[in-house]
Amino acid sequence: MSYKYILRLAIQPRFHEKERFDSMVEFCQQAQIDDVMFFINCEELNQGHLTREQTMPWLDLIARAQQILKPMGITTSINPWITTLHTDRGRKLQTGQDFTTMVDPYGQVSTAVACPLCPEWQSYITDMFALYASIKPHMVWVEDDFRLHNHAPLQWGGCFCPLHMQQFSQKAGHELSREQFVAGLLQPGEPHPYRKIWLDTARESMADLAEKIGQAVHAVSPDTRVGLMSSSPTVHCAEARNWEAILHGLAGDNVPMVLRPHLPAYQGTAGQHYLMGFSDVTQMTQASVPSSTELYPELESFPDTRFTKSRAFTRLQLETSLLIGSQGITLNIFDMMGNGAMMTEGYQQTLAEVKPLLNSIQALGLTRESRSGVRVLFDPLASYDIHTSQGHGMHELYPYNSFWSSLLSAFCVSNRYDSELVPEGCAVAVSGQYFRGRSREELQALFDTHFVMLEAEAAYVLCELGYGAMAGIKSAKWVAQDSGVVSYEQICDGSVYSGLEEARLSGQNSCGDYLDIEYLNTPTVLSQMKSPAGDTAGVGCAVVDGRVFVLPYGHFGMQNHLNPVRQAMIQDVLRRAELSERPAFVQDAPYVYLQQHIQDGQTCLLLSNFADDDVSELRVFLPGGGSTQARRINRDGESAISLVRDGEFVTIPGTLRRWETQAVVIG
Repeated sequence: MSYKYILRLAIQPRFHEKERFDSMVEFCQQAQIDDVMFFINCEELNQGHLTREQTMPWLDLIARAQQILKPMGITTSINPWITTLHTDRGRKLQTGQDFTTMVDPYGQVSTAVACPLCPEWQSYITDMFALYASIKPHMVWVEDDFRLHNHAPLQWGGCFCPLHMQQFSQKAGHELSREQFVAGLLQPGEPHPYRKIWLDTARESMADLAEKIGQAVHAVSPDTRVGLMSSSPTVHCAEARNWEAILHGLAGDNVPMVLRPHLPAYQGTAGQHYLMGFSDVTQMTQASVPSSTELYPELESFPDTRFTKSRAFTRLQLETSLLIGSQGITLNIFDMMGNGAMMTEGYQQTLAEVKPLLNSIQALGLTRESRSGVRVLFDPLASYDIHTSQGHGMHELYPYNSFWSSLLSAFCVSNRYDSELVPEGCAVAVSGQYFRGRSREELQALFDTHFVMLEAEAAYVLCELGYGAMAGIKSAKWVAQDSGVVSYEQICDGSVYSGLEEARLSGQNSCGDYLDIEYLNTPTVLSQMKSPAGDTAGVGCAVVDGRVFVLPYGHFGMQNHLNPVRQAMIQDVLRRAELSERPAFVQDAPYVYLQQHIQDGQTCLLLSNFADDDVSELRVFLPGGGSTQARRINRDGESAISLVRDGEFVTIPGTLRRWETQAVVIG
């Protein structure tokens, strides 16, 4: 199966149709497009919830396009731009649309965003999806407004309408006001029973709605596939999204299920910033869904054109989409006002140039299961157990389980997300309040059979639960960031990092709060915390009994931790750890993302350079011996190369260019 280009395209009925069809054909031929996903009622042209009569001109246009594209071997799909509706933007319900609209936690009522519990709207939306299916599209997509959050001008989103409040009251066993319910839902500390009511209701209702949409489509067109567009899994966690049930409900008997994960850059940005978002959002989304799910991530340029995103950045997104095992990509690279494909932007050249590489790496058949490295643990249902601190907003229900993936990815250490128990003898990394949702038995097994990496909040929560001894911790207390107690961190174990003896790292500014830990027994202290005057203020990074690594910062930003000394320290800790699965890493190369696969007796390294500098002669920690003969797949094609082995390290010859992805297959 080749890597599929799915072009999202806006052509408005009766607005320069012939010219737009002509440019569509020209673009599809030159860009090697496999499927055109036509918008209906999109963005600036959106008129709220269309009637059947208002929808028919759009469907007639798409049906005419089918006749043009089919002889070219290009399939046709539909992207209705709304389900509930993204945002009001002044839109209102039409005459006869007696929909209940969303209400936010503070009582603000939407003018047009529909409540997903509303029976009138459910009847409407299933009827509309049946109508879309009537022209037998290859696929029909459910937009990422299929959610409760992010429906401006509502604060956070909904829904706390009378329909929902009635359900919440029934489950609570007594009548509730919205104010009472929200206060309980967000209660600081131990979760109130209202939290579970909120999450259970959201979880069940959205999965039920997905099944109704899927059934409506397949009753009319059994072979039409139904895909889901999604946004951040961390935010979806606050709705307890049941990924598998929603995807299965939409897919019905059509397998595999189909998802469009979010790629976190609507505009061009620095490559290293993109890597952070890709690790936080896209990688976690892949780990949240069944491994058999087909993935077609969202490459979106908004508003549009090269003023939004360069062809070079577009290429970066295309190539790095391979890092989640994508079967293809959805391309929203033109506006949604009806201008169609703009040949003058030259995206067709980029798409044609990069497709051979995408096909070649996809043909390796790399799977999620074949990935090795540090296992970054996360919980898709973490919002059930999180302790809020202020109780002031729904954002307090968002888990913070992505820290280690972002840090390790920037530090060139192979890693992967896991929501299930992982094999014994590997390194696992935990952040935030992950431990709250685990039993004592699970935690004991984790610490008994793995090398565990903790940031400060995870260590603190472990102590708060009464299990600090599992990590060799007697007690812990927070020291506020920029309080003057700690100012910097100094290496103290004799290690020389980045050519520096007693190297120093910042311990203030965006480093976050410091966790002052008292250990049960003296750990291996790697660094000490220092006051501005140079006095020792506490233990910095430490390894406990050769099985737990503690990074004593929490409640932080990322930037101050991105430091070559920190990178070398963490790589050294992993190199020394006794592990049955030892993670590969690249030395001295900031923002070179490394993904290691072990499959069919071969080792495959996917390498993506998110930095702005080319990197030559990559030195990779790759223990275990093995062949030094390899083949490289990159923009220049496929070639044989010889690796140079030096103990547990190998050097890969040649250059990994700025914003380039390549595969090195060994054995």
